[in-house]
Amino acid sequence: MKAIILQENLSRGLSITNRFVSSRPQLPILNSIALQAEKNRFKISATNLEVGVNYYCGAKIEEEGSVTVLSKTFSDFASSLPAEKVILTTKKDNLIVVCGNYRASLPTNTIGDFPKIPTKVDKKISFPYQKFIEAIKSVVFAASNDDSRPVLSGINFRFSQQNCLLSATDGYRLSFKKIKLDKKYSDLEFIIPSMVLTELIRIKSEKELSVFELGLANEEKQAVFFLPDLEFSSRLLEGEYPDIKKVIPKEKDTTVVVDREELLGAIRTAAIFARESANIVRLEIAGNKIKILANAPSLGENTSRIEAKIDGKNQRVAFNFRFLIDLLVNLDGQQVIIELQESLKPVVFKNIKDKTFLHIIMPVRIQEEE
Repeated sequence: MKAIILQENLSRGLSITNRFVSSRPQLPILNSIALQAEKNRFKISATNLEVGVNYYCGAKIEEEGSVTVLSKTFSDFASSLPAEKVILTTKKDNLIVVCGNYRASLPTNTIGDFPKIPTKVDKKISFPYQKFIEAIKSVVFAASNDDSRPVLSGINFRFSQQNCLLSATDGYRLSFKKIKLDKKYSDLEFIIPSMVLTELIRIKSEKELSVFELGLANEEKQAVFFLPDLEFSSRLLEGEYPDIKKVIPKEKDTTVVVDREELLGAIRTAAIFARESANIVRLEIAGNKIKILANAPSLGENTSRIEAKIDGKNQRVAFNFRFLIDLLVNLDGQQVIIELQESLKPVVFKNIKDKTFLHIIMPVRIQEEE
């Protein structure tokens, strides 16, 4: 193998693929990345057996070939190199890396031992790229980090006609977003791990992108994201996703419209006092104001008042402040709509300018009600 590649392109590829190298690998080979020089492009691959990624760099290929090399050593060395051309060649069982006055010889293994990253799919779905990224951002924070219920650690995709419905929940909150697609698809439902989608929105394609494709491999139960310079392959989560329609309240007693930034600021202030009292902040909704309260015996108490437009009866409700902050940070728009029933029933949050978004948070019991 002999390939010539710009240091900045090599470092970018390694920074992406390194995220999927196992920290505690089941197999020694998973400490490595695969390098393949093929025709006029250079491919860097990594996998942890749950997720795999192929990153494609432009390069001058003088001799095709492939090897695997320990990820950390190669990446650390490559990132320390000057912004010049990097020459990669294989000699016996070593990868020779030369860049200006820098040179390294790294031990390699044959690529035959490296797990194959599945990219062959049975079906492809086209998504508007920017709308997809924004939709994932608006729901992914609500997915669970608890491994005891794996299906809740993913985002549920449900297709109907020209709509894709995305939902994420950890059992205490639910985020729901609808994307309009350019064409109709048959009814379909699957769950993709939230970690994969979080990584996807972190990576910006070097090329301006209007649409991209999501592929499904039925037999391997894999999803593959196809972008111009990379492919993500992820296993689908198996299990039955909760019926979110049962959670969405059909009635409301009170509707509140409030400035998002003002509410976020008040919740963050209350959080200073709520951290030592189970993260609980209380909201008292009456007249044209929301009063936000928090207290802890060892820290004292805090009260804030903000203006709001309120329609309906007065309400008293309490939340884990982390759920409120997660929502308000990820919500677009200047105002948020809050719809309430009784103090212990699910509370609905909406974006005043986006009817395709819905968020639900379960309140906690206020002490005086016990």
